[in-house]
Amino acid sequence: MSGKVRRLRTATGPLTLASVIVLACLSAWPASGADELTLPFGRWKVEARGFGWACRLDSLEIRPSNHAGEATVVGFERGEDDRPRPWGTSRLDRRATGPLAARWYLASWPSGPSTVQVQLRPEPSGRLLAVIRERSKDRAIGDRVRQVVLAPAPLDERAVVDGPARNPGTAARFDPVDAGSSRVKVTGVFVARADGTEARPVALPDGFASAVHPCWSPDGRWIAFAAFDASGRDPMIRVAPAGGGPSTAVAAGTTPTWSRDGTRIAYVASGRADYATDWASLGRNDERIEAVTLSGPRAGEVEVLARGLWPSWSPADDRLAFVGRADANWDIYVRSADGLGLARLTDDPALDTQPVWASDGRSVVFLSDRGNRWDLYRVPADGRGAAVRLTDHVRREDNPSLSPDGRKVAFVDGRSRPDGSILVLDLDRGTVRPFPDQPDGDRDPAWSPDGGSIAFVSRRPGPLLPSGGRP
Repeated sequence: MSGKVRRLRTATGPLTLASVIVLACLSAWPASGADELTLPFGRWKVEARGFGWACRLDSLEIRPSNHAGEATVVGFERGEDDRPRPWGTSRLDRRATGPLAARWYLASWPSGPSTVQVQLRPEPSGRLLAVIRERSKDRAIGDRVRQVVLAPAPLDERAVVDGPARNPGTAARFDPVDAGSSRVKVTGVFVARADGTEARPVALPDGFASAVHPCWSPDGRWIAFAAFDASGRDPMIRVAPAGGGPSTAVAAGTTPTWSRDGTRIAYVASGRADYATDWASLGRNDERIEAVTLSGPRAGEVEVLARGLWPSWSPADDRLAFVGRADANWDIYVRSADGLGLARLTDDPALDTQPVWASDGRSVVFLSDRGNRWDLYRVPADGRGAAVRLTDHVRREDNPSLSPDGRKVAFVDGRSRPDGSILVLDLDRGTVRPFPDQPDGDRDPAWSPDGGSIAFVSRRPGPLLPSGGRP
C-alpha cells in the first residue's frame, strides 16, 4: 500500500433532514438501479440515531481494497478525549443473497468479549443506513442493536490511504450471485379495518425479506414486528409507525410484545450462535425471553426475563405470560410484575402454546393439542382454576389474537391454502368469517388496542412493496 493520500468522491448532493430521520429510519431503496447495490467509498459520520439511543459508532471509513471493487471498512468510536479512535476493521462481505430490498453489506470485528456485526445500505438521499449489533460471547448477555444514519464527512475529514495504483472506482458493488432470490417470499406488514377492508401497507421490506408477528404499541401509534433476512437465520425486532413508513431495528429476536406502558418490548432471542440457530425448530435453540427498553435513562438496554417462548405482556400490568418447559413438557407460565414470582397456569402432557391476554388481565387464552386436536382454551391468570375449552372444531387457530372486548379471535387457518389465511371467530356465536380470504398468504393477525383495525403480514402487492415501486 502506498503512502499517498487522496480524497475520494462520493455521489452526494444537497441534502435536507426530514423529521423521520430523527428516528434513523430513512427509506433504504437502492438508488443505483434495479439489479445492483453500490456503496460509495469515503468517510461517513453518524448523523442520527434510532430513537436517539447512544451508540459507540462515531464514524466509518470505507476504503477500496483493489480495482475489482472490493472494500474494507474501518469503524471509529469516541475516545476519552472525545476524539475518534479506531474501533475495528473488516473486509466488506459483498455476497448478494435474497431480493434486492433485503440485501446489506456486512462487516464484523472483535471488540473485547463481543463481536461487532455491521450491516450497511446506501440511501437514495446519499446517506448510509447502518445496523450495529454487539453480540457478546457470553450468551447469557443479550445482543445490543443500534440503527443509525451516516452522512458524508466534511472534505477535510475524508482523506483515505490509496490502494492499488489503478483506479478502483468510487464504490463497492455486490457480486452478482443472486440466482435464487426470485423464489424468496417477500412479505410486508399491513393494516386493515377489523372487517378486512381498506388494507394498506405499513412496513417496507427494506433490509429484510420476511416480516412476521406484528404487535401494536398500547397507544396504537407503533407496530413492532420480527423481520428475517433471506437466509431465515437472523431475525431483528423492528418498529414502524402504525401510519406507515420505514422501520427501525431495536433488537435481535422474534415474536415481540409491548409492555403496558409502551416503554419496553419483550421478545424471544436465541441462546446459541447464529450458525447454530434454527428458527424453524422453536424450542431447540436455548431460547430466552429478553426485553429492550425504548425510552428513559435505560433506553437501549437489554434485560433477560425468562427462559421460554411466545412472550405476551399483560395489558393491565407488568405480568408476562410465556411458554416454558419443565420435564420435557411445554406449558403456560406467568412471571410476576416484579420479576420475583413465577406461576404455572397449565400442567398437561399436551402442548400448550401461543398465550394471549384478555384485556382485563384476568385470564389467558392459549392454543393446545389436548384431545389430539388443536383448539383454544382459557385459563385464569392467577393459576387458581382449570383451563376451559373455547373452540371445538377441526380448524387449528394458529397465532390467535383476542379482540379488546374479548368477543372475537383472529387467527391463521393453514388448512385452506399452503400459506394460510386469516379468519375471525365470534366466540359468542361460534361463527367464523374470512378476513377476507386472499391468495397472498395473509398471516399473523394482531388486533389494534381500540379494536378497529387488525395488523397482519402478507405477500399481497402494495405501494410500499417492491412490486409497487419506490415510495
